[in-house]
Amino acid sequence: EEPQGEIVSRGPREGFVENISVNRMLIRRIVHNPDLVFEKLTLGKQTQTDINLIYIDGLYKPEILKEVKKRLNKIDIDAILDSGYIQGLIKDRTFSPYNTIGITERPDVVVGRLLEGRIAILCNGSPVVLTLPYLFLENFQASEDYYNSYVGASILRILRYIAFIVTILTPGLYVALATHHQAMLPTKLLFSFISAREGVPFPTIIEVIALIIVFELLKETGVRMPKSIGQTISIVGALVLGQAAVEARFASAPVVIIVAITGIASFFFYQLNGAVIVTRFLITILSALLGLYGTIFGLIIITLHLISLVSFGIPYMGYIGSLKYQEMKDTIIRGPWWLMNLRPRAISPRNTRRRRSR
Repeated sequence: EEPQGEIVSRGPREGFVENISVNRMLIRRIVHNPDLVFEKLTLGKQTQTDINLIYIDGLYKPEILKEVKKRLNKIDIDAILDSGYIQGLIKDRTFSPYNTIGITERPDVVVGRLLEGRIAILCNGSPVVLTLPYLFLENFQASEDYYNSYVGASILRILRYIAFIVTILTPGLYVALATHHQAMLPTKLLFSFISAREGVPFPTIIEVIALIIVFELLKETGVRMPKSIGQTISIVGALVLGQAAVEARFASAPVVIIVAITGIASFFFYQLNGAVIVTRFLITILSALLGLYGTIFGLIIITLHLISLVSFGIPYMGYIGSLKYQEMKDTIIRGPWWLMNLRPRAISPRNTRRRRSR
């Protein structure tokens, strides 16, 4: 069945299952190349879970494969019940909220990454496959980007980057302007904010943080509840609570709008959900303390953290901001296929030619 977390409008509808043999078959159905390699491993002293290390011979970078095997061989644990165990045990920076190992339930996504020189890890009992190395820009790429027109795909990809900026910055900017820099607001907008906050007993920062927490609770409730009532609870709960909070003067209408925009924008990238929440809270709190200086300071902290991350020896922020023509074709925009002739050189240095002109 199609994975519920990675639904696409165009593309294959099949997804991985819990049986590792079926998952191998799903990949083999797409790639008939005899150079496709499945290395079998066993992890977990008690569970003896079957693990498959997958790569295409001639495309992968030997140093990356060597590092992956080294980390897998160091795992000494009683049980491996899901690929998430492996992800937590071999990731580069354990305390970073940003994932340096990709996850997917779609065979076409795994094959696409294998063809770029990446390595995949199958775990018996889990429909989630790990892929590595994993770069920051992959959070904003979708499999259907490569099935649709490159113009439309590029526009959607730019919207994802804008949504990321909106979801981490909007609450902090609102708190900074409403608390420390009222003079920067247009007069009519300032009067609108003041009249909306009339009678609200809490400071702006308390309003924003409380509503963000409530929104996250509603979102998690919708995910965990049965599908038939989960969406109803989320929608009705958000509408009723938001309207009641404004009428009871527990929160102002602008804050409800800001939090709603922030939450909607966060739905663009489910793999970044945890990192987005941490980043948003950090920037919001610093903005409440220092105003716009705190917003800028928070952005500097996050940027330095992202630049310092590596994924199995590959810079996490690789290719973002690159001025090389070939490396820019599949970053913020998606270039047409007749221009994307080369694979990522840092990940697949031995065989960079992807398309040959005739």
